[in-house]
Amino acid sequence: MPFHERYRTGNTPWEIHRLDHNLINIVRNTPIAPCKALDVGCGRGNNVIWLQQQGFHATGLDKIELAIDHARQKAGNARVDCDFHVLDFFGNDIPGAPYDFVFDRGCFHHFLEYDKLYQFAEKVAGLLNDDGLWLTLTGNADETRKRPGPPQLSARLIVNAVEPFFKIQSLVANHFDTDQEIPAKSWVCLMRKR
Repeated sequence: MPFHERYRTGNTPWEIHRLDHNLINIVRNTPIAPCKALDVGCGRGNNVIWLQQQGFHATGLDKIELAIDHARQKAGNARVDCDFHVLDFFGNDIPGAPYDFVFDRGCFHHFLEYDKLYQFAEKVAGLLNDDGLWLTLTGNADETRKRPGPPQLSARLIVNAVEPFFKIQSLVANHFDTDQEIPAKSWVCLMRKR
């Protein structure tokens, strides 16, 4: 089912309607100082709003207009001034670049072929200032499951795709923050631009 149809019908199991604990842990424990930040595939904007509240200048983008409409409404209700854009990550120029920090929760892993993962990493690197950071949360191929879940990547595939552009700071197995009974296994990968 296309993503716009999933948002229209409410069939969005990846949404948790709160902040992602993986993002909070990395920002607080690395730590990452407030800076210009971009959330790729931001959905309804929870993480963008939180970053802005922490002193970041946060921008969110998603190709689904309904998701961005909700994000703008949510930011307005919270009286938080964030930038949101409806656009395709590959098909459009990204306004506001360069950034110091890029976050994606489950966007990178939708490109299962090496060439697309490589192009995604290359595009992120092109959006970052020198020494900029990218945090990606992806499905973890070490998990065998009999239920639906996010696309899964191996650690090797992630490393091979990002290494030309990034120095990996950490690649840790964890779980997606979720409202589902059994959380899907994830990779939490923090990288610094070469």
